[in-house]
Amino acid sequence: MKKEKLFANSSYKKLFISSTAASFGDLFDMFAMMTLFTYMWHANSLWITLIPVAYALPSILLSQAAGNLADRCDKVQLMFLSELVRLLFTCLLFFTNEPLLALGVLTLRSMSSVMKVPAQLAYVREVVKEEQLLQASTLQNIMFQIAKVVGPFLGAAALTFTTPKACILVNAAACIISIGVLFSLKKAGKNIQGQAARSSHQPKETYSNGWKIVFQHSILLRVVMLFHLSYFVVMLVDAQISIIQPLCHAISF
Repeated sequence: MKKEKLFANSSYKKLFISSTAASFGDLFDMFAMMTLFTYMWHANSLWITLIPVAYALPSILLSQAAGNLADRCDKVQLMFLSELVRLLFTCLLFFTNEPLLALGVLTLRSMSSVMKVPAQLAYVREVVKEEQLLQASTLQNIMFQIAKVVGPFLGAAALTFTTPKACILVNAAACIISIGVLFSLKKAGKNIQGQAARSSHQPKETYSNGWKIVFQHSILLRVVMLFHLSYFVVMLVDAQISIIQPLCHAISF
């Protein structure tokens, strides 16, 4: 019997396109914000350091709550609404002209984006066969890593002949693509609600129980702390590169 190819699954294929578009758009956007803060608004190092915090902190604080929400709601509907809100805040970011307001918009947009990730992971488990789950997860991770390399490169290339605000529009266009794909997925009615998706526990109880498990197991707690610490260090160093470069240029003269 011939083995079915992963991309023959139209639901997974659409989800893959949506997540890829969102990944590339976010990295274009982040590169644009670094440029705006450093070269257009001449913000100090503290403001620039807060950019990755605005991107990452909502994910750290709200990921578990988002997972509980994804267990109880229509996955495609949740992803669709998340992308819609992300598009709204991206358009608002385009018209923002000061660092403090931009950080606020970035934080709110990151809060909406947090809801998409667990819904996306749960949906993959529902529409992909068990023997293809590893392949599906690996492909999405590979594409995310490719986006982390190619996204800033394309963003830097775009800034040679356009403006940072244009890169924000690229992210808005990526949101529209993602929304269109998710809408077709939503319209097709292929969101299968798994039996495990329903829980007898209340969201507040589930959230507190999750943190109790982390704090009761010292190894798990250390792993979580090490992961978030290393992530913040990498992001903060990336943020300071835009400061170090002009500083080194000034010292050379």
